[in-house]
Amino acid sequence: MKFFWLFFGCLLSIQICFAQQPAYYILGEEQFRGIQIYDVIQDQEQNYWFATNEGIYFYDYYTFKKVECDKAKSNSVFNFTKNNEGTIYCHNLNNQVFQIKAKEFKLFYELSDEETNPDISLTIANDGNVVIGAKKIIVLNKNGNKILEFDINKKYLGPAYKAIDNRIQFNISNSDSIVSYSKGVFSKHKLLYLSGKPERTGVLKFFRRKNICYAIDLKSKITFAYNPLKFELTSLPNQDIYTDSLFKRSQSVRIYETENQLWVVGTLPGVTIIQDDLFSANNSIYYKDYYISDVYKDFEGNILLSTFDKGILVIPDLKVPDVINSFRTDPVTSLYSDTDLGLLLGSSKGTLFSYSNGVFKNINNNNKRPIEGIYGDAKSKLIVFDDGLIRAYNKQTKEIINVAESSLKDAVFVSENQFYLGTNNGIIKCNWQHTNKFTVEWVKDLNIRIYSLEYDSEKKLLYAATSYGLLSISNLGIIKKIIYKNETVFSKSLHYNSGKLFVPTAKNGILIIEGSEVKDSILPIISGKTEVLTKINIYQHTIIAKSPNGFFQFDMRGKLLKSLHTIFGFSAHRVIDFTFQENKLWVSHSGGMQQIDLKYKQSNLSKPVIKVNEIFVNDLPIAMSTQNYFNSKQRKIQFILSSPTLRNREAINYYYKLEGYDTKWNINNYTSNQITYNALAPGNYNFQVKIENQGIFSNPIFYSFSIAQPFYNRWWFIVCSALLFLGLVIIIYRRQLTIQQKKSEQINELNASKLIAIQSQMNPHFIFNALNSIQDLVLKGDIEHSYSFITTFSNLVRRTLSYSEKDFIDFDQEIKLLEIYLSLEKLRFKKDLKYEIDYKTVEDIMLPPLLIQPFVENALIHGLLHKAGEKHLKINFELKDMLICTIQDNGIGREKAKAIKLRQNSEHESFSGKAIHKRFEILSNVFDGNFGYVYQDLYQNDEAVGTKVTLSIPIKHKF
Repeated sequence: MKFFWLFFGCLLSIQICFAQQPAYYILGEEQFRGIQIYDVIQDQEQNYWFATNEGIYFYDYYTFKKVECDKAKSNSVFNFTKNNEGTIYCHNLNNQVFQIKAKEFKLFYELSDEETNPDISLTIANDGNVVIGAKKIIVLNKNGNKILEFDINKKYLGPAYKAIDNRIQFNISNSDSIVSYSKGVFSKHKLLYLSGKPERTGVLKFFRRKNICYAIDLKSKITFAYNPLKFELTSLPNQDIYTDSLFKRSQSVRIYETENQLWVVGTLPGVTIIQDDLFSANNSIYYKDYYISDVYKDFEGNILLSTFDKGILVIPDLKVPDVINSFRTDPVTSLYSDTDLGLLLGSSKGTLFSYSNGVFKNINNNNKRPIEGIYGDAKSKLIVFDDGLIRAYNKQTKEIINVAESSLKDAVFVSENQFYLGTNNGIIKCNWQHTNKFTVEWVKDLNIRIYSLEYDSEKKLLYAATSYGLLSISNLGIIKKIIYKNETVFSKSLHYNSGKLFVPTAKNGILIIEGSEVKDSILPIISGKTEVLTKINIYQHTIIAKSPNGFFQFDMRGKLLKSLHTIFGFSAHRVIDFTFQENKLWVSHSGGMQQIDLKYKQSNLSKPVIKVNEIFVNDLPIAMSTQNYFNSKQRKIQFILSSPTLRNREAINYYYKLEGYDTKWNINNYTSNQITYNALAPGNYNFQVKIENQGIFSNPIFYSFSIAQPFYNRWWFIVCSALLFLGLVIIIYRRQLTIQQKKSEQINELNASKLIAIQSQMNPHFIFNALNSIQDLVLKGDIEHSYSFITTFSNLVRRTLSYSEKDFIDFDQEIKLLEIYLSLEKLRFKKDLKYEIDYKTVEDIMLPPLLIQPFVENALIHGLLHKAGEKHLKINFELKDMLICTIQDNGIGREKAKAIKLRQNSEHESFSGKAIHKRFEILSNVFDGNFGYVYQDLYQNDEAVGTKVTLSIPIKHKF
């Protein structure tokens, strides 16, 4: 009875219900579009696993990944449960139980035909065994082996319940029996009814709320207080009053327990949140636009509501209220706070309405164009807006008056009756006549687009942010452009506060202007970078600002205090407008209209956690704990970071530094979690990383590693290279010395061969024969011919000596030398010698000197001298890749010439074949050409009729 009175006392307390549903945002909206999510769980590393109708999905706070099991017979997966070691279990509709361990999804156990059941429950016992509720109750050990079972005689089992004494309990259908399992033992118990036995029609589901256990009949929805230690049920008095709206709104009921809440969902959209006591006269239904399929509270304290087709609703804090209205069909485009009317709202369809004390009132519904701005002043009875025409609303008479035809961008009031309008083509000065009439006057010399206006009543200055720059305009109409750092100031919005103009700019942060001079600047910093703000407001010495990246609160030095969009559950990129109403901040964003409590602080803000998920070296993963020494080619290092948080994602920054490379800390936002160094030099490094969440830093993580010097920078390679280089120098020096010595020898030999050539041309026989021939001419009195031959002989001697000093001579000079030589030899042979030199196709070349004459001499002395009758000598030149010279005589042939030489024992030393060969060899080596010659005996009827020699002579072109 003590338990009953404790329970009854709880019924008397009053539940604190939410005034409105908690703020939320959607996770995985795109990834889970068209997918039904059945269950959510986190592993030991706080990564998320989602059970869906299309299989298992893994989420590491950055990417979603589908995880496959090739043995799965169907995709739909249900009922996550986890043991103390972090191993996760689930099942599908084909009676297969799966295990998720070390991020691997595999088959764990498959029920037999005798064990299968349409509904399966999975529970982890205290001993770590897996308890399956199906056609039988089956106990599996950690290896997936069945160690125990309990037969329930083909009856239906209710959902498993782990009681406070850690016994796992099941209610058997159509009975008052409870089967419990603990420490390897099954036991069966009878339910005891303490206040009469009502008529039950279904199995019981057990759940706990505030240390009180309850049991609900899933079919009749009758609810009991339940003592799991004594198996006692107590009927609740007058339960229809408070359970009809709680449990009977849908056919089936699913109940989820979190630390401080109870969540009730069913077959209809929405969820009921029980914050304190179970029973209340008003059980409101929240999130009516979503079918809630699962409720899960993660490690961080976020509530995750899984849906069908819509992703996961993430509730960071149940104390933060959601939007007052979503305005989905007509979003709010502008806000203004008025002391008389309350909060004024302009919509995308041109509707102007007010909100005060929870009531919306329509002021104007023109529906011609969106109202992009609402303007007024405490000292005036007018509200100015633009819905296709610039209009004014008289708060006193509730009349709407047309003011001007233009596109309104901003408005500021100078007095009760005077105000300025900023338009797309200038500024209009307006005066209200206290009737329904206005006088309007365009400000001169300002035919430009206006973005924003502000008025300094003390200095009587009108400020205008324009397409031409920031301007100040005196009451005398003097226009002055405001310059900062010798540049024009551009801005799209202005804010005046306490005698100072605050101007957000893209380049220089927020400029603070007094009069027409810039006095100071504020750099709003997010993730180590200056944030470009599009609208600001000063509130209690802080800056409230929106930007393309979200909605923020900074201190007056630019330090980020809060990312307001993150902690209040709306999207960072869709803030439309904001204003203050009675010190309450109101924001219009893509989700609707929401009130922001700037005094709100996260109650459980703790030191953030950082992890290095993976390290890649040259794009290949490595083990962080075992490998930290890399070779000289492993120069690309990449770190993949993570911080397990959904609540603080947009407030977190990564701080990292690589000692040995970075000289200061680098800062990345949460999504930039991949740190890459592409080409590190060899050396020792220490990577440090930590994260910061709203001023609180995590413990740093260190990873030291080394990149080896390339082999060519190591001492042994340098020493070996030096020795090798020295050896090569010595070898090359010796080789060059040998070459030079050989070349010197060849040059000496060449010079010697030239001497031999000279000697051959100037041998005594030739000299004596030439002189004898000249003597004969003198004795005969042929003075003219003798003088001519003496001149020719002297010319031959001079040319021979001159040419012998040169490496190459003109081809014409060589021909001339041959002609002089043959003309002298003709004296000896008299009229018997006839010669012909053919060189018509050869010109503009040079060749080594004194090459051809020795062969001509041999032809004369050995071939023609001993021949009777006419003696013919033909010399032919032909230019191809080289000069081809053919010397042909009709002499006695080489064989007969040798025989005569031996018989006469001649003392004449011709330019022998050995000498010729040696000289050609030397020429080939010295001048890098293939000098050569070939002898050929000519025969007729097997008798020698002459000799032919062919010379191959490399040449140089003159041009």
